Order: sequence, then structure tokens, then C-alpha cells
Amino acid sequence: MKVVQFLMGGHGMTEGRDNVSRTLDFVRKVQEGGCLELFDDFVHPDFRNHTAEPGGAADREGARATMAALHAALEDLSIEIVHCFGQGDLVATTKVVRGRHVGNWLGQAPTGKRVGLRIMDFLRFTDGRIIEHWSTHTPLD
Repeated sequence: MKVVQFLMGGHGMTEGRDNVSRTLDFVRKVQEGGCLELFDDFVHPDFRNHTAEPGGAADREGARATMAALHAALEDLSIEIVHCFGQGDLVATTKVVRGRHVGNWLGQAPTGKRVGLRIMDFLRFTDGRIIEHWSTHTPLD
């Protein structure tokens, strides 16, 4: 995982730094590494995904299912974090996810080709865990 990290100053700087570290650990261990057994260590029981895919559950179990589906769909998964900003209980990231498309993903049948997604995430933390998530993603050309 390649990371370019930036922290925002001001009110909540220490909390923001801690949440940025938690975000980077989550991306490295769970999103990229596939260690789904660590999922609950990072995601709050009352988690809400405000941008869940249509038909997808917006709770913690829905997010866990999405993560499992990502790993089933993309072989040799890698994530590059381009930006990671934190202040107080909020963290924002931009990242690029790449892998070989070997399974169904977001309604797309596998192509066997290398694919990439540019993703922007906003996370809100409580008690050191992600409690809210907003995201947008676009395919790379």
C-alpha cells in the first residue's frame, strides 16, 4: 500500500491524527489485506453507510459483505492512498484500488482484465471506530 498522508491542523488535531492512523490501518489490514476477522475492530456496531450500493445493506454487515465481495471480485488487490486528511472525528481519503477482475463486482461480470477505481471516502469516527461512511467512485480509464 502506497500512502501520501496529510493531517489538518486546528481543533481536534490529536483525535484527527488517531483517526487517520486507524483509517490507514483499516485500509492496509482489512481493505487491501483481506483480514475480515479484524473488521469489527475498526467498524462500530452502529455503523451506517450513507452511500451503500442499491439493494445493499447500509449497516455493518452490509459493509462486511461488500468487503468480502471486493476480495472475491479483484485478484492481486492493491490500494494506493493518494490523500488522507483528518480533523476531529472526520477523515477523508482519496485512493486508487486496482486488481484483476475475476469475480462479479457491482453487477459487472468478470473480465479477467486489470481494473481500477478512484474512490473518495469520508468517514466519521466514534470510540476509535468508523460509525459513518460516505463515498463516491469512478472507474479508471
